[in-house]
Amino acid sequence: MAALVGRVVLGVLAALAVIGGAMLVVMVVVYFGASEYLSELNEFGGWGILAGMLALGVYVAGAFRAPLLMRIGAGLGLAGAGYAATMIVAYLVSLTADRGGPRGNLEDGTAGFIWLLAGAYFVWCLVKGRWPVEQRELSAQER
Repeated sequence: MAALVGRVVLGVLAALAVIGGAMLVVMVVVYFGASEYLSELNEFGGWGILAGMLALGVYVAGAFRAPLLMRIGAGLGLAGAGYAATMIVAYLVSLTADRGGPRGNLEDGTAGFIWLLAGAYFVWCLVKGRWPVEQRELSAQER
C-alpha cells in the first residue's frame, strides 16, 4: 500500500514538474523570440520547480533499502541539494544574458528546463516500474 501511495505522489509531483518546467521554457522562448513577457507562465512555473524538488525527495526516499528515517533524511537532504545545484547552474547560465529582464528570464527558464528533464525521468521510472525499490525487513548482516 505504501508503494502505491508513493507512486501516486511521485507521479503527481513529476507531472507538475514537467508542466511547470515546460511553462518556464515556453516563457523564455516567447520572451527572447517575440519580445513579450508572460508573467502568468512564471507564476505557475515556480510551483513546478518546487514540485520537482519535492519529487526528487520522494524519488530518493524510495530508491534504496534502508530504515525509514534514513530514507526520509536522504530524501530531504538531496531535495535541498538538488534545488541549490539547480539554482547555481541556472545562475551561471544566465550570466550569458544582459542584465535585468533577459538575465532573470534565462535563469528561470534554465531552472525550469532542468526540472522538466528531472520530472520526465521520474515519470519514465514510474512507467517502467523501476521505482520504488522493494522495502523488506533488513537482516542483521545488512544493518
